[in-house]
Amino acid sequence: MRFAIAGGGVAGLAAGLAVARAGHSAVVVERDHVTAQDDPEGAFDVVRKGIPHFQQPHTFLPRGRRVLRDLAPDVIATLLDAGAEEQDVAAKLSGPRQPGDEDLVYLWVRRPMIEWALRRAAAAEPAVRLVAGRQIAGLMPGASGLHLDDGQEIRADVVVDALGRYRCPPGWPRASAQPSECGAIYYCRYFELAPGAEHLDGPWLLNPRGDLGYMGFNTFRGDNDTFAVIFLVPSADHDLRVLRDDHAWMAAARAITPLDVMTSSDHARPITGVMPMGGLANIDRTAGPGVPGLIPVGDALCHTDPAFAYGLSFALVHAQALGRASTTHTTPADLTEAYLADVGPEARERHTFALETDAARTLAWSGTSVDISRRDGCYPLFAFGAALAAAPHDDHVLRRIIGRIGLLDRVSVFDTDSDLHDRIERIWAGLPRTRPGPPREELLRAVTAERVSS
Repeated sequence: MRFAIAGGGVAGLAAGLAVARAGHSAVVVERDHVTAQDDPEGAFDVVRKGIPHFQQPHTFLPRGRRVLRDLAPDVIATLLDAGAEEQDVAAKLSGPRQPGDEDLVYLWVRRPMIEWALRRAAAAEPAVRLVAGRQIAGLMPGASGLHLDDGQEIRADVVVDALGRYRCPPGWPRASAQPSECGAIYYCRYFELAPGAEHLDGPWLLNPRGDLGYMGFNTFRGDNDTFAVIFLVPSADHDLRVLRDDHAWMAAARAITPLDVMTSSDHARPITGVMPMGGLANIDRTAGPGVPGLIPVGDALCHTDPAFAYGLSFALVHAQALGRASTTHTTPADLTEAYLADVGPEARERHTFALETDAARTLAWSGTSVDISRRDGCYPLFAFGAALAAAPHDDHVLRRIIGRIGLLDRVSVFDTDSDLHDRIERIWAGLPRTRPGPPREELLRAVTAERVSS
């Protein structure tokens, strides 16, 4: 079959590779002027107007790494050669390894380099043609191809919507959906380790993260000794939007443990300014657009709060599912139905998970008292925050929480495990109760004073 793929980001490039390696042909159309290149450093000079979050942190969750390893092992090899880093969470286990522990691995790499490696692989694939610098003007009748802005037509048997959550040409069919605000704004900054410095290792399961009771923070490793620090701030807290200022952001980092060490001049240097990301919503379009032969992948199918980092991995999961379905279904209608039946249930499940967790987080940050110590308290935060805190102290909890947050397991695997819940409750009861940073008013005074003095 011939596939026309609208959008040349991660989802579109992965879909092109998947169907080509399943024996079909694909044309990938991208609005930005991007080309395949040999030098990975050039990836960071690419301008991606169509992807506002292009420079924001991304990661291959364990499921995403596993899918990429199966779908395109050459891409993983390219990324590792270019400086991507793997983090084996199973190294935190106190007991012997078990079957399946080989999947408890994160792949850390920045988004520009991910696209660079995928684009190189797609450009080298004989059955894939890349078209850059062209806008999608519309869908041909019956999803028989794409109209481009220069009058060109790309005829196809199947059209793939890889345009993401933001882009949608006039008249483009998409399933109706009710967006649900994530309730947070993210303020991110990237750093590069100083010569001789190493990523911090400590009591946390992955990388440092924490909750101050009114906002939170998270950290992501990157390739080539880089890492990102993100402040997660309630959308309703306008005072904390001062963190968009570089000086205010650094003052906040100095007041929080262990960000004070991570962002100190002898440990790392900033390589970006503060990058805000707001206007975020959870959107479920898994019902499909109702047009046989028009198949949404990645964020065009379902978008969730970026705090969970599902987007990149689900883009690969959808690409793999599309390639798999294309090997057994030979008509556009059958292919569309089979694909949506395959990926829809898990996407809807994770969309619900994101809605519930976002709502619980917003409630906690609003000052409402929530109990995360028991399964019959605030379950979404018990199954997230309490479980993450307990994981380094119990191998069963560690495996289950990585399976949950790393997309290796369906949500029910965690939710129905009463022994797991018992362990988390018992461990949590014995952990110290400390906040990693000052109260809100004290933090605001510090960041405001820093901004004024600068």
